[in-house]
Amino acid sequence: MKEIPKVSVIVPVYNTGEYVEIAINSIIGQTLRDIEILVINDGSTDKSPEIINKLSLQDNRIKVFSQDNQGLSCSRNAGILQAEGEYLYFMDSDDYLEPDALERCYDKCQNYDLDFVFFDAAILNPDTARDLGLSYQRNKYTDENRIYTGLEVLNILLDNKAYSPSACLNFIKTDFVKTKTMMFYPGIIHEDQLFTGLLYLQAEKVMCIHENFFRRRIRENSIMTNRFSLRNMDSYFIVADELLKYVEKHPQTKETMDKYLSGMLNAAVWLSYKMPFKDRLHIAQYCLSRYREYVTGKNLLILLFKSFVKK
Repeated sequence: MKEIPKVSVIVPVYNTGEYVEIAINSIIGQTLRDIEILVINDGSTDKSPEIINKLSLQDNRIKVFSQDNQGLSCSRNAGILQAEGEYLYFMDSDDYLEPDALERCYDKCQNYDLDFVFFDAAILNPDTARDLGLSYQRNKYTDENRIYTGLEVLNILLDNKAYSPSACLNFIKTDFVKTKTMMFYPGIIHEDQLFTGLLYLQAEKVMCIHENFFRRRIRENSIMTNRFSLRNMDSYFIVADELLKYVEKHPQTKETMDKYLSGMLNAAVWLSYKMPFKDRLHIAQYCLSRYREYVTGKNLLILLFKSFVKK
């Protein structure tokens, strides 16, 4: 009988040849040995394929899958479909995971029969990220000895402006993802906002670990650091529409989702004020027609007129 691995680590790779070996080695070196490492080469055109194929020859836990470039969502979905482990972890190919992360998450999920456990993160290169105002610390607001429902802890994090949508900060039961048919929405950016939002909304048993297990690398020309564009905003609109579809079927989540969407959309609208006027006008009209409940009048005025105000 085939032995089921304890964890499936899904690592999408697209042109991260400078960092991918560090990222995958941080998974290879985990103290929890009974894992599978599913590396999805998403049409890389740099040296990434050579590096990941070399690593796969050195460790038989690594399985490499290649596809034409389809984006992060499709790469993660391909990994979910291949996953055989009891739990899932989504690793980015330019970051780093502390050696005992998977073991401690696995033990906690097993001991308390959790749907998922979440943890914190730190920045690998803080000087590069100093102007982004990023923080992945939730230890002030959550008790790692308490079992929450996903809705409970989401409210706590939103109320304290401590929520992070990153999929890389969650260690999730595979059956939960597959039973709920949770997949990443293809063709958009900010896909984590949707996936992780639905994760919290549906989970019954959630705990946290107050450790910076994940180390995020901030890179130039990444989705996080590129100039905010209409593609960003249109992706946020898709996320909002999908979450509202969920709320229609689960009205008990509306109050929480109102907070979630208000925070997400107001932040996105504020970031849009440097776009060309025709794009800003499109965003304003769309917000007024569909999201007036969530976007403040002040932010709409900033969107339309801030670029005209002299500094």
